[in-house]
Amino acid sequence: MFDFPISELMDDSACLGWLERHLHPAGLCCPRCGSRTRRDFRPAQAFPSYRCRDCDRPYTVVTGTAFEKTRQRPATVVLLLRGVTQGVSSAQLSRELDLSYKQTLTLRQRLQDHANETAPIELMQGIHFESDEVYQNAGKKSDPHRDPNDPPRRRANTKPGHGTFTKDRPPIFQVISRQTGEVRIWVTETADKETCQAILTTLLPPGSILSSDELAGYGPWPDHFTVCHSQKEYARDADGDGVREVHCNTCEGAHTGLRTFLRIFRGVHKAYLACYLAVYEAMRNAKRITPAIIQWLCFGTRSHTSYT
Repeated sequence: MFDFPISELMDDSACLGWLERHLHPAGLCCPRCGSRTRRDFRPAQAFPSYRCRDCDRPYTVVTGTAFEKTRQRPATVVLLLRGVTQGVSSAQLSRELDLSYKQTLTLRQRLQDHANETAPIELMQGIHFESDEVYQNAGKKSDPHRDPNDPPRRRANTKPGHGTFTKDRPPIFQVISRQTGEVRIWVTETADKETCQAILTTLLPPGSILSSDELAGYGPWPDHFTVCHSQKEYARDADGDGVREVHCNTCEGAHTGLRTFLRIFRGVHKAYLACYLAVYEAMRNAKRITPAIIQWLCFGTRSHTSYT
């Protein structure tokens, strides 16, 4: 991966118009009273400032968003949003946008916090679902380890297999609907039975059919079919119709995409892992940038009924 700065090639007026259309699709209005009558206040700034004629409040296009009071060019804001949604590392973004690494990371964390705090939790659509878990090495990146009883985690110092959040291998559950293709991702402390059932009860409609591997935590689900990976079984025909419908291969493939997404960051602090994956989940489901995604990242609120 190499740097290719393009901020100087971006037109600030065009980027400002793009941000206004995506952040305020119904039209820019006063964030306090909702009035659309305004006058120019400080038009010479990178983001022109207006003053409401009704409540006398000053505001800009990015007032109330993660970029409020950041003093960045519109082109920088657009490129930062593009980089975060595409999974570009903070180090590369800071170099390409000529920002400090600390400032870039702060802005990224604001966007990712919005994504994680307002991630969808309503029931998924469909009848047949797959679920599988993967264990990701994630320690305490960039944290000083002054306690001799809490040394830094050395790479590959854990045995393959199941892990826990405490042991720097947090479980990541992925649940996928076969009807809609929607994926939900959860980072948990452990992969025990209580955790598995809590996730399934939260996401799956009653009467859903679940396909998974033989992890014991999935067992209590009523309509549950499994394949035994330890015996080299990866797909099975349960009803004898010639179609091997019992498998979790969709989840296995999704795990590959998830690891590829995380690899570019060269390690993620386990406390922020869920925030990175919230953005990954949204972009995997949405497939493309929409005003709803931009508003969700910048304001921290959105309707969970649709990513579009």
